[in-house]
Amino acid sequence: MNLKSLLPHLLALGLFLVTVIVVFLPQFQGKSLQQGDIVQYRGASSELRNYADRTGERTNWTNGMFGGMPTYQISTVADGNVLTVAKRAFFGFLTGPAGYVFSGMLCFYLMMCFVGVNPWLAIAGAVTVGLATNNIVLYGAGHVSKLGVITFLPLVAAGVLLAFRQRYLVGGAVFALGMGLAILTNHPQMLYYFGLTLPLLGIAEFVRHLRQKTLPVFAKAMGALLVGLGLALGAGASNLLTTTEYLPQSIRGGAVLTGAAAGEISDESAKSGGLDWDYAMQWSNGFKDLLATYAPLAAGGGSGQQVSKQTDFGQAMSRAGFRVLATIPAPLYHGSLPFTEGPIYLGAVIFALFVFGLFTASTPTRVWLGGGTLIVIILSLGKNAEFINRPLFDLLPLLDNFRTPNSALSIATFLMGALGLLGINRWLTLRAVDPLRAGKQLRQAGLTSAALGILVVLLGFALDFNSPQDLAQLGRFTGGQIDAAVLVSPLVATRMDVYTSDALRSLLFVGLVYAVLYFWWKGSLSILPAAALLAVLGLADFVGVNGRYLTHDDFKPNRVVNNVVQASPADQQILQDPDPNYRVLNLSRALDQDALTSYFHKSIGGYSAVKLRRYQDLIDGYLSKRDPGVINMLNTKYFLIPGEDGTLTAQANPQAFGNAWLVDEITLVDGPDAEFAALGTTADLKRTAIIGPDFAPAVSALDPSGQGSVELTAYEPNDLSYRFSSPSEQLVVFSEIWYGPDLGWEATIDGEPAELLRANYALRALRVPAGEHTIRMTFAPRSYALGRTISLICSVLILLGVVAAIVYPLLRNRGGAAGATPLNATA
Repeated sequence: MNLKSLLPHLLALGLFLVTVIVVFLPQFQGKSLQQGDIVQYRGASSELRNYADRTGERTNWTNGMFGGMPTYQISTVADGNVLTVAKRAFFGFLTGPAGYVFSGMLCFYLMMCFVGVNPWLAIAGAVTVGLATNNIVLYGAGHVSKLGVITFLPLVAAGVLLAFRQRYLVGGAVFALGMGLAILTNHPQMLYYFGLTLPLLGIAEFVRHLRQKTLPVFAKAMGALLVGLGLALGAGASNLLTTTEYLPQSIRGGAVLTGAAAGEISDESAKSGGLDWDYAMQWSNGFKDLLATYAPLAAGGGSGQQVSKQTDFGQAMSRAGFRVLATIPAPLYHGSLPFTEGPIYLGAVIFALFVFGLFTASTPTRVWLGGGTLIVIILSLGKNAEFINRPLFDLLPLLDNFRTPNSALSIATFLMGALGLLGINRWLTLRAVDPLRAGKQLRQAGLTSAALGILVVLLGFALDFNSPQDLAQLGRFTGGQIDAAVLVSPLVATRMDVYTSDALRSLLFVGLVYAVLYFWWKGSLSILPAAALLAVLGLADFVGVNGRYLTHDDFKPNRVVNNVVQASPADQQILQDPDPNYRVLNLSRALDQDALTSYFHKSIGGYSAVKLRRYQDLIDGYLSKRDPGVINMLNTKYFLIPGEDGTLTAQANPQAFGNAWLVDEITLVDGPDAEFAALGTTADLKRTAIIGPDFAPAVSALDPSGQGSVELTAYEPNDLSYRFSSPSEQLVVFSEIWYGPDLGWEATIDGEPAELLRANYALRALRVPAGEHTIRMTFAPRSYALGRTISLICSVLILLGVVAAIVYPLLRNRGGAAGATPLNATA
């Protein structure tokens, strides 16, 4: 390999870097974005970060949210996984949106080069796919783990294609690396959707090798990929083992309650396993949302889409007496989602290339990437394609653990762009030997693209641009100052106008792409200028739409973003309490949508899509109804109460039970339903412990008197110590959330192991003998220790495999061995 052959790759890296610097310039000036999900994350992870700052270690348990929960899905477990170094390298050692987009460009570029696509063409595809509108919208909303997985999918795909082209070592290593990085980034939903497309390629390749009588080649490829998958799973073991252990205890694991008690709980955990259909399908795309993948404003864009003052809606607002500047946010969205930050716009240029690839790529590639795109489109429709998706939801393993099916479309830009570039690459080979056939393919693809684009334009005359929520949205939008009905017609007219203009805009970009391909076919353009023109079109397409959802003005100084949540005087008042483990109920926020309280306090609310299912039951059955007994048993020592002006006031709750207490009565019940119901019928939960059948033998012959004392003496989120004193054997109930048995929490009495029990449906309890004792509870999950060791071994093996895949061909070529079959002949 010489400098000349390295030049395109070095230029690609430089171009990617320059692109992200220009697009995200404020990031390099000390500014960042305020992202809703990241603000919530910082609150949820506040205790984790404070603990790490003090100790330099990770805590796998926090009491900051929902009374207490594992931290596995608050902050990804990456301990032992040295692929974190590789991840930073793929991000160009950049943070923020620049790092994610750079990674997306680099991984797509590498995929194209691995499978034999000309580097100049690969650069064009990389800058286009990397700056896809959905990537920008995802980052702006704070869905960074989802975006991170998407950026690594091209590496996974490259490894698969290489393995099937007899590059077993390289293919297996690249596949293991890509899959390992995707698992590390920790958004399994995106990886799952992509995984559903891979059987299409496997079947197509099996048929191809069967016809060519080369099934041993297929078997070796599958072997290399299975080894790579095993190593990738092993590299992610520290996260996968803990998460696998946790999910059955979360709302993703189904319901604990049955019968009448189940009527108290929400749809989040109504199934016996996985999520309830209606809950999981709330974010399902409709027909208009699909049109928005081609014409970005087909469904109105975002829920607060900026429109010009000159539009019908802008003029109507001016006539109504509102001050309207050059643009105004309007409730333009009229698709099927509850609301949205912006459309999953797949790109007109990408659409044109995709259709071209359907006519020009090899059969296995078309089956995989074309069929895979169809699969994710169908999945994204969710309940609006129930006749297909309901059987899949019920039958496919793990699919019922995911919600927001519309997000399946997030991987479509990569699939469609890859098919387009592979199609062009193969078409160029055909053009050299059979220009007439290549011209026919160009003509067929162009006419198909034009027909589909014209159809989208014409649909604008048939669609209904009204939304059932219009009056309600307009009422909120205007603050009820005018009759919202007078704004409906201007709003509908504006929706029609932006639909038509965007549909025509996309049709224009499609035409320009095929013009480039035509002149390329004619020989008027060579590879470099043609690729440059495609890159310019891709950038112009996406950057023009991206500016509607992210501009340089949206970036704020880091000090402002990092301090967006400040402690109120009420928070400051509560923080004077020396008790290290009191809890707070913020009455100004929904219990399950509030991680902001956790910035400063241990909250009985929170924000998590995988909260413990028993705690979700408490929320639905008791906490949302402000049941005093359950609130008090969680040691809710303070309430934050909003005044008329929204100012919070701290109110002490003297009825809180404390960190631990002694009971003088035990009520044995016959199952979780009875245990749950007894919380509402027991007269005094501070005197009575409710014990289910699983732990009844552990309290047999125990007759507690409640005499004595127990107090918290030392607190860490994963290590709590208590001083106990009583003249007789007692049952201690703790305000700590139950997670077990045998899932990490261990108790000792004076250093000797003791059995933790479950009391009151969701709390921990302990049988303690007479006398003075030190009780200690520590959280040390074996799955974490085992996973960390496995992660270290497997991630090191992956990196060694990548090094071997690089070094071995160099040594072989030095020895004069023949190379592998070129990939671009079949890509």
